[in-house]
Amino acid sequence: MDPLTALGLASNIIQFVDFVSKLFSATKRLYVSQSGASVEHLELESLAQHIKKLAEGVKPRNSTGSMIISDEDNTLGDLGNQCVAVSRELLGVLNSLKLKGGHTRSWDSFVQALRTEWKKDDIESLQRRLDRMSNQLNARILLDQQAEVVSKLYEIASDNRRLEATRTWEIDCLREDFQKLFKKIEEGLQKDGAEIRTLAQLSDAVEKGVGYSSELTILDFIRFDSIDDRQIGVRKAHGQTFSWIFRNQPSPNQPRNARNFGEWLQSNNTLFWVTGKPGSGKSTLMKFICEHKDTATNLKTWAKGRQLIVAQFFFWNAGRQALQKSQEGLLRSILYQILRQTPDLIPYASPALWKALLSGKSRLPIASQSLSTPQLLEAFQVVSTHLGESKARFCFFIDGVDEYDGKPNDIIRLIELLKSTLHVKLCVSSRPWNEFEKAFGQDQPMKLYMQDLTTNDIRSYIADTLEKDTGFQELKQRDNRYGDLVQDILDAARGVFLWVVLVVRSLLEGLTNADRIVDLQRRLRLLPSDLNEYFERILFTVDNIYRKETAQMFQVTLIARDALSLMSYWYMDQEASFLENLEARPLSKAIIDGRLAQMRKRLNACCKGLLEVHSVEYSRGQEDFFYLKVDFLHRTVRDFLRDPDMQNMLGKWVGTDFDANIAICQSLIAQVKTAPEDIFYHRNTDSLAKIVSIFFVHASVLEDSQYPLTLEVRLLDDLIIAFARHMSSIGDVWALFSISRGGVPYRGAHSSGDPGYLVLEEAVQIGFHRYVSKKLDERPSLPAIEQAFLLHCALFPVASRPVSVPRLPMVVLLLEKGCGYHGPNGGLRDGTVTDKTPWIVFLETEYENLQTGRSLEDVLPIIKDMLSHGADLNADCFLVSMGGRCKASEVVRMLITDFDARALGDLLTRTTDSQQEKPDRSRRKGFIAMIFRGKRK
Repeated sequence: MDPLTALGLASNIIQFVDFVSKLFSATKRLYVSQSGASVEHLELESLAQHIKKLAEGVKPRNSTGSMIISDEDNTLGDLGNQCVAVSRELLGVLNSLKLKGGHTRSWDSFVQALRTEWKKDDIESLQRRLDRMSNQLNARILLDQQAEVVSKLYEIASDNRRLEATRTWEIDCLREDFQKLFKKIEEGLQKDGAEIRTLAQLSDAVEKGVGYSSELTILDFIRFDSIDDRQIGVRKAHGQTFSWIFRNQPSPNQPRNARNFGEWLQSNNTLFWVTGKPGSGKSTLMKFICEHKDTATNLKTWAKGRQLIVAQFFFWNAGRQALQKSQEGLLRSILYQILRQTPDLIPYASPALWKALLSGKSRLPIASQSLSTPQLLEAFQVVSTHLGESKARFCFFIDGVDEYDGKPNDIIRLIELLKSTLHVKLCVSSRPWNEFEKAFGQDQPMKLYMQDLTTNDIRSYIADTLEKDTGFQELKQRDNRYGDLVQDILDAARGVFLWVVLVVRSLLEGLTNADRIVDLQRRLRLLPSDLNEYFERILFTVDNIYRKETAQMFQVTLIARDALSLMSYWYMDQEASFLENLEARPLSKAIIDGRLAQMRKRLNACCKGLLEVHSVEYSRGQEDFFYLKVDFLHRTVRDFLRDPDMQNMLGKWVGTDFDANIAICQSLIAQVKTAPEDIFYHRNTDSLAKIVSIFFVHASVLEDSQYPLTLEVRLLDDLIIAFARHMSSIGDVWALFSISRGGVPYRGAHSSGDPGYLVLEEAVQIGFHRYVSKKLDERPSLPAIEQAFLLHCALFPVASRPVSVPRLPMVVLLLEKGCGYHGPNGGLRDGTVTDKTPWIVFLETEYENLQTGRSLEDVLPIIKDMLSHGADLNADCFLVSMGGRCKASEVVRMLITDFDARALGDLLTRTTDSQQEKPDRSRRKGFIAMIFRGKRK
């Protein structure tokens, strides 16, 4: 149970028990009038309402899904349920007293009134129950939870910073409030006990904390890992280039459109379009605009003191994740940026998820939910409507609309929908396709063509870059025709900034050979003006001796799930024997630096600048071991290399013995083996977690029958060795790698930390059927609790997994292998049938999913298979949305249709008949027949 939830429940139970206990000791006179309305201090109606309110606070917020239930959680839950039962009994008495108030009556005390309804033994029994509850839980227990609560608040503060939410001040205040309240409780214990008023304040503080935590959970759910990758990867504008975009007065020969942008930011016009040729600098300009202070200054003039919300999204067709080039990614990004600036609106954006979190459900149902475009649009409209009431202003910058992975008219319609929102401005950029010209280009003043405006910027870039070269400085002194060279480049560029970058690189190479101006001009004339032709020319300048490595690097970069580190490329560049014999031990900084410097040279020699090394801006100075990334110079390079003719050529260069997926897997294992050991570093970054996640994406191809099982086993066993190294040096390897997130249970509660078992769990999650089958055959004595967790992982694959895995095949395999001594009834905590089992968790979760409109098609076949392996229909389930317990049979009845029930009923009958050794067979058959009466239509 979450520390805040546990603290709040404990505090509420203490308040409830204290209040009810005082009822039994109170001597104030109790009256009831003829109408049943109360007239004195201890009034029946207010008493009933107060008991109801207290009872709401003591209802356990059970986790359906996957969270481990500890002994302490069970104790609190049982006490809460006892309080609820007491409240129902007392409310029944109070209602009866009101109904019997035919004439005005009075009692000397509540107990005297109670005696008119209950027998003496019943009253004494209730008093004994209250005494036992009071002995089990007191204010001292609240203080025992102080350390966990403080840790939880630091976690909330850390998440708030990571998600860039605006709750910093509120969270700091809440931490101070908790410190003061714990101090009051401690002082109260040294006297006569903690004041109930302090406990009430503690409960209020807990509610705030749970609320902030829920906000951040939903924000984290809407956000996705690569949300900023494209914007971060776009080159920064060179020097003072693009500064003309904010000028009020155009420079000589500058079109008027150049100054219209600043005017547009301040005006009520809704749309501005940036367009231009491929490579003309559209994305660089959009990044410049988004990050420039004058953008915010001009928009504030438009907002006129009202709240201003700015968001941006950079489409990236070359991105490895679908969300980087989809409508869903655009809407999630915009919604996330709005909500992190206005967290009070998060409950309105996702009412179902908000309710699920506040009711205490685990994160699993939330992580399992996908967000469709209609759902995101509805959430956006709800949030914008609430903000519209305060006349808040929105400005969205959307780059690379032509990189949307779909039909242009589809993304145009979505932009039109966003544009129709009250008080919204949109600045979009794209190539000048006909569809975009028609949709965005009709308002002449509110658009600009990059190639018409960047002449001075290109001139500045050429001069600045060449001037830094000592050879060019010497050449200028000998030959005054350097100005002609610059003009020749400008004339040939035709506004394509990327072409200029490539040309200048070529000229710098010439300068290293002491080229004269005439030589540089000849070099320029020989260079193709078309980008694709230029890329082809660059490719064929690679020395023949390097071509195999060139093709390998390009193929790896084309298929990689995410941009890989420079160190990964170093490992891929080594011979197979080196990787096979690589020891698992950390590298020194000197060795890391040397290898990275070596790989930079290799990359330049093999790829001639078409692949570039860049440092991730949000690495915050962390090791280059992880954060120096390799990617294409520009989207146009990727498009060029994906051309069928280029693919054929690369295939010939690379040969038949190279597999890019296997090469990536081997290099990533090598990185894990040799990664730094700094525990603080790893727990404050997810670098290793990302590496392992990428590994399993590429390792998934190994399930194909064309690959021998021995290769799959060898690679995964090698990963186990890498895990073992970190386990021996750091210890908590599962928490370190954070491999499974979004609601999958914490392994430390049930596992010895065996790296082999941890990899086996991950293999179940990803759907490695051949590997799982082999390893289960090799480990027949796997503890029951670990077998139960394997089944649990198959039932609840983590939603953040980049590989979509159907659940049923793995569930079938595990049950056939006898996973769990009790099959689906194996306990998740202590391996006994008395604990929560995969079967119970599955039913509880699917029921809650059904209540929020999320039900998966494989529910019925999974139920069938689990029942055929002995799932217990008489097991107890707790349904949060119902607030109570019921039998598994009742949950099954609610999850299936009449038609499904008849088919399932036949299966159950046959199964029962075949199990001769089971007791009470006839009684179970009757029970099976009974549960399928009156099912869901």
